[in-house]
Amino acid sequence: MGSTADNGQIIQYQGPAASYRVLIVDDEDVVCMVLREALQEEFSLAVVDDAEKAIPYLVQAPPHVLVVDKNLPGISGLELLRQAKSLHPDLEVIVITGYASLESSLEAMRQGAYDYLLKPFDDISILVEKVRRAGEKTELARERRQLFDQVLASNRELQKAHQAIKRSYIQTLTSMITALEARDAYTRGHSERVARLTEAIARAMGLRGARLDNLVDAARLHDIGKIGIREQVLNKPGRLTAEEYEHIKQHPEIGARIIGQMEAYAELVPFIRHHHERIDGKGYPQGLSGNEIPLEARIIAVADTFDAMTSARPYRKPRDLGTALRVMRECAGTQLDAEMVKIFLSIQPTLEPQPGS
Repeated sequence: MGSTADNGQIIQYQGPAASYRVLIVDDEDVVCMVLREALQEEFSLAVVDDAEKAIPYLVQAPPHVLVVDKNLPGISGLELLRQAKSLHPDLEVIVITGYASLESSLEAMRQGAYDYLLKPFDDISILVEKVRRAGEKTELARERRQLFDQVLASNRELQKAHQAIKRSYIQTLTSMITALEARDAYTRGHSERVARLTEAIARAMGLRGARLDNLVDAARLHDIGKIGIREQVLNKPGRLTAEEYEHIKQHPEIGARIIGQMEAYAELVPFIRHHHERIDGKGYPQGLSGNEIPLEARIIAVADTFDAMTSARPYRKPRDLGTALRVMRECAGTQLDAEMVKIFLSIQPTLEPQPGS
């Protein structure tokens, strides 16, 4: 079977159908006859006498091996070599010539030729063997590329499935957060505000891509552990007792355990577990200090602290913006990361007004 190119040329190889395809490009009838006689029993052949006639084969039915004369009328054999390798990097090309020179042989090799042979051929069996080896190399390269493409496609499908699972998880967890905050009118919307503020700080720092997405997800889920905290403690109108405070301090660990059970969100665990750590080491749950605290947790801490101060609580009214910003400056370097606070203060005028401000 063959196809027809735009110029009416029949694109067809003749010979064993299951064999390597070999395209011969030479303007000498005798050479073409010799090559055809030597190769036709083992390979599927197409023979043309100039480079322009070879192009449709390269575009529509690429061979495994291109055997091309260096000195062709019109487009040279070396130019055809360059074009062939551009179209099909895995295609092996054997350059043949009756006028060899060191310069031309080096140029052929630089262009990616598999071999460079002088004609007339002293031993045609050598060329047959080289064509065979070149065909094997092309076939192997194409199989590897096909396998790579299949793996890549499979990975893309896995990534899509992974993202779908993550979206499903985040929807479920966000619903849980919404239900949790619905129990307390004072904290309604807190997690979403912290997520938006966290994203603004992170973008100002230059975070992008998956790292930014993971950080925003962690900010949105940072209080998920409060599901495990007694409602009477969460909604207590007065100050907490020491026992109640120790109980509520468990929520980062509870949240980390909840998220840790979801493989798609495993990398968020440290950000959720450590969002109540302090730069001076006086935070919880592990008393980490300085750079021991994950960067993402330090960013969430700034956003969380600001929103908590500017939101109403059962035991106090929201602080006004000026007071909240003053407290943020005072906390820089002790409770909060000073650099994160600096970035927050630099972008604060561009943010939407916070509740109570």
